[in-house]
Amino acid sequence: MSESSWLFGFHAVEGALKSSAPVDLVYLQEGRRSARSARILELSRAAGIPCNFVSSRKLDEAAGAVAHNGFAARCAPVKFRSLETCIPAEGRPSRILLLDAVSDPHNLGAVIRTAAAFPVDALIIAGPSAPPLEGAVSKAAAGHLYRVPLVRSKVAADSLRHLAGEGYWILGAEASGSDLSSWKSCDRWVLCMGSEAKGLRAKTRSQIDEYLAIPMAGDVESLNLSVATGILLYALTTAGLRGSPAPG
Repeated sequence: MSESSWLFGFHAVEGALKSSAPVDLVYLQEGRRSARSARILELSRAAGIPCNFVSSRKLDEAAGAVAHNGFAARCAPVKFRSLETCIPAEGRPSRILLLDAVSDPHNLGAVIRTAAAFPVDALIIAGPSAPPLEGAVSKAAAGHLYRVPLVRSKVAADSLRHLAGEGYWILGAEASGSDLSSWKSCDRWVLCMGSEAKGLRAKTRSQIDEYLAIPMAGDVESLNLSVATGILLYALTTAGLRGSPAPG
């Protein structure tokens, strides 16, 4: 990645200014006076960050194909964490989300937003390549890019083997899996989500302990990746709160 990253859109910029994101410059489109512009100006001034009114053309040049809606912020790139630093001490509950070869930046950003809503100890972005954590990803994450611990793994199966050794139960999302509502909770789990086009890869599948399916009406074949992830994370979290016995 470059030495700096740009975030675009009101929610992405507002979220960065409200979090610990290392923002060093904010752009607002000149000629626009709105409650949202006033909000970003207020947050920038409170944080001591320069906020400049610039032309639409300058914003377009910075954003490229990403819709900026009159807002941009420059900050240091998101830093990936090591998986080891995201694993709690032995005996402590933990939940981790793994994305297997998800290449669409909008899907990745939306899942990051979902992972912020249903907090996980880590979101592992696995696969030979991954979208840059800026532009479309940051916009879809809607200000939550810096709230989720992110881990980069070239081979999902390697990370899953390591987590299995740390006592994690490996779950996969699969239409032919067990009904989600019947799942029995455990203290440590990893939820693996595949790409919308190809699903989980063969090597990743080799590490799965159990497949889960979201019960849906017969005429609905599938859900958007971030929607499915949100349903699964919510259900798995509330299953833990119900105190169901661990899988045997």
